[in-house]
Amino acid sequence: MRLFGASLFVLKAIVWLPIAVYVPALTFNQVTGIGVHTITPIVIIICTFYTTVGGIKGVVWTDAVQSVIMYGTLVVIMIKGTIDVGGFGVLWQRNLDGGRLNTPEYSLDPTVRMSVFSVFVGGTFFKLQNTSINQATIQRFMSLPSLKHIKQTLFTFSIGLTLLYMGCIYVGLVCYAVYYDCDPMATGLAGRRDQLVPLLVMRVLGVVPGLPGLFVSAVFSAALSSLSTLLNSLAAVILEDFVKPRMRTIKRPMTERTVALTMRLVVVVFGISSIFMVYVVEHLGMVLQLSASLQSSLYGPMLGIFTVGMLMPWVGEKSMFVSSIVSFAIMAWIVVNAQIENLTGSFRHTKLPVSVENCTYDFDMNRYLNSTAEVESHSGSSVYHISFLLYTMTGALLNIIISNVATFLYFGRQDVNSVDSLLLAPFLQRHLLKKSQYESVRLKSRATIVESSD
Repeated sequence: MRLFGASLFVLKAIVWLPIAVYVPALTFNQVTGIGVHTITPIVIIICTFYTTVGGIKGVVWTDAVQSVIMYGTLVVIMIKGTIDVGGFGVLWQRNLDGGRLNTPEYSLDPTVRMSVFSVFVGGTFFKLQNTSINQATIQRFMSLPSLKHIKQTLFTFSIGLTLLYMGCIYVGLVCYAVYYDCDPMATGLAGRRDQLVPLLVMRVLGVVPGLPGLFVSAVFSAALSSLSTLLNSLAAVILEDFVKPRMRTIKRPMTERTVALTMRLVVVVFGISSIFMVYVVEHLGMVLQLSASLQSSLYGPMLGIFTVGMLMPWVGEKSMFVSSIVSFAIMAWIVVNAQIENLTGSFRHTKLPVSVENCTYDFDMNRYLNSTAEVESHSGSSVYHISFLLYTMTGALLNIIISNVATFLYFGRQDVNSVDSLLLAPFLQRHLLKKSQYESVRLKSRATIVESSD
């Protein structure tokens, strides 16, 4: 199971690394006009270099500096953008008139992309896997001196992440308020939704020398932070779970120099592979949804593995292994088909109306008319159309259910007393195991009494 989990992490890294590279490259392309495939190798080389040389300490320190730049730039965009549109009142009214401040949908329909259910329930499961079983996160927690420091860090991280999301939402409101009467997507000024914010930055901050560069540095900071963290964690996983066990099998101990060279080689190899994977990522739709979908489809079953391991000691390894493969296959099937249907246009989400009535430049009117055409209701299996925010929850629940079914119908229950109590949740350690141990002692005592009487 450990090897299977490590394999899922490596697969997740392979598909996610090029996404982390593609985001800043796309922004740089919108701001400067330099091609995406020109800037991508430069980003990867820089990140690979300081990750290889600095290790986890270098990653943490660069992340700290990059976070300051990222938050600072976000605040500048929010303040300057609000002033340019005429103040918060104008910003709010434009979004209200444009239907951007609509109340959340309280539907339990899983195909609703952004309902209250999918955001709060599905989003909770998504962040749970990201902060609880993600190797990159756990590796940082393990570098702290005590459990108390880990809890403090997690609390601070939660507040910071909430503020970041709120800031991004506000930037979205600013973006609509600026382009409310001339939508850049409808006119072709922005080729992808991911280019709207860079376009906003050039309009809002372009009049002040240096500020667009500050935004570009913030985007690069966020991407490099994620990229370096994942590369460092990937090197550790491959070394501990794939290389060292093999070296022990052939009875060849690894020296510190060999360990260092192995980890650096892993970072370099996967860094270079990301350059070529960018060509695939750029054809797969919105970056945010793609990233969340891929992570959730892989880490959903992984969350199920950890949940069963900590809460259900009666489930054995065979049951867990079979259910993990089945749940992973099901989630991969759902995600791949969902991406295909999104790319082919057989399934689309309804878009809010946009306007081009006050555009001051020439554009193709046919493009605008096509972008505002009525979207047909989706067809085909609704399984492909569940919200991407629910993928983690779906994968985890599938793994939990299938593993228990396999346990009770095929492989049988595992002896609870054979499980290391330190691997279980605290309340199980206090109640279930003690009760089981007491029952075992009681049965042994009864057997002894029966033998004595005979």
